Amino acid sequence: MGTRRTERLWLIGGLFGIAVIVAAAYLLAIKPVYTKKDEHRKSAGDSQVTLVGLKRDLAKLENNYKNRAAHTAAMTAMQGHLPDNYDIPNLVRALHVSDKATGTVVSAIGVGAPTKVTTLPTVVSVPITLTVTGAPANIGKFLDRLQTIQPRAVLINSISIDQGDAAGRESLTMLLEAFCTKGTACTTAQS
Repeated sequence: MGTRRTERLWLIGGLFGIAVIVAAAYLLAIKPVYTKKDEHRKSAGDSQVTLVGLKRDLAKLENNYKNRAAHTAAMTAMQGHLPDNYDIPNLVRALHVSDKATGTVVSAIGVGAPTKVTTLPTVVSVPITLTVTGAPANIGKFLDRLQTIQPRAVLINSISIDQGDAAGRESLTMLLEAFCTKGTACTTAQS
């Protein structure tokens, strides 16, 4: 009986040793391989998402490149809104054309000293105070025209409205800025 018991102990010990070896092999060799495999799959998935985004961006850039002539023409047209001189007389004429077209009256125009635009070093702004009188609907048309139709780029900084008169006309005083690119004809007093 002693030999059978010894054989059983060896058998149980052997099975336990095999279980320890299998567990150690799994924990030390197989599990890290699966972990790395999962990391690579995740990385590949992230790369695929990035690749899709980059392909979309590339398609947009290729489309923009094909349409560069149209973009250049649009840029040239926009540069006309930002002249290289003050050209205040033509701006005043454009304002009077707008007031006639909208049924309003530009009754006062004041032009201030040009100043540098801090965020755009090649641009100078000219402050202008403008008083417009007319029916509220017509003043709205004048403002629309000022921002969209007239060729000079202007920025309306503030507006104050005076009470209407007996004829229903209101008076609107606004402070706006006209811009020009810095050049020999477009400089500030500080330049």
